Amino acid sequence: MTNDRRPILVFGATGRQGGSVARALLEARWPVRALVLDPSKPASIALRDAGAEIVQGSFEHTDVIAAAMKDVHGVFSVLPANLSAEDEVRYGTSIADLATKSCVDHFIYSSGASVGNTLTGVPRFDAKPRIEAHIRELSLTATIIRPMIFMEMLVRPGFGLDEGRLISLIRPEHSIQLTAVEDIGKIVAAMFADKARFGGVTLKIASDRVTGHELEAAFTEIAGKPITYSRFSDEVLAANVDLAHMAFSLEDGPLAELVDLNVMRELNPELLSFKSWLSGRGRKALDAAFRTGSEMVQANRS
Repeated sequence: MTNDRRPILVFGATGRQGGSVARALLEARWPVRALVLDPSKPASIALRDAGAEIVQGSFEHTDVIAAAMKDVHGVFSVLPANLSAEDEVRYGTSIADLATKSCVDHFIYSSGASVGNTLTGVPRFDAKPRIEAHIRELSLTATIIRPMIFMEMLVRPGFGLDEGRLISLIRPEHSIQLTAVEDIGKIVAAMFADKARFGGVTLKIASDRVTGHELEAAFTEIAGKPITYSRFSDEVLAANVDLAHMAFSLEDGPLAELVDLNVMRELNPELLSFKSWLSGRGRKALDAAFRTGSEMVQANRS
């Protein structure tokens, strides 16, 4: 059967979010065009082998990006986390401007769940809301998604798992909303398939909502040994601006706003719970966190 859908240009297709979106679009039979910096890297080759059209270029190559946007149905824009605030705003607004000039039918920008209605005055926190505001001023049918905290954050080394504990941002009785990266792709694919419903919409997305006590139970069951849960101490939060910002937002800010998980399941019937993610795709990261801790102990002893 002939596929008469026009391509979707995906930024960050060799990364986590962009890669999830590219895979989900290909599975949903969308032609995918991926902008990559190095076509010879394994991730780029895997994309090509999966059926994506590879375009070599960087955020600086606006002529390449403009050409890649020719005749596409949609654009998925996500930016690397390691950019400076200045570059993030510059690239994010430039991509949206090019999409407008190219008359792209549907533009989806991945922002951040901690974005609120007021600027903080801290450039790295305000980059995404500035991009959002710019997009809303354009004559562009756009959807803005704000993924909640990634599940991967909880299995990174250095959060105490190697010592039989998990230290995180919420009080044990409070809840945190988490997103499995692979769910983002499936949700975005559903949005591209329904421009009439999602054009002009800003939507927080999440996969699950769990308390600190529930995190403790899930880690203990999957790890097969006791894992206790606690919140970062006030002293640690006071010394780390980023952690303090997130902790406050989880209690009385944008990260505390409830995501309608029924809508998420409507968009992605295969939505992952944290427990199912941890026992599946997250298990490798969990084992690595345990292993890294042990290696650090051995290194300190030697």
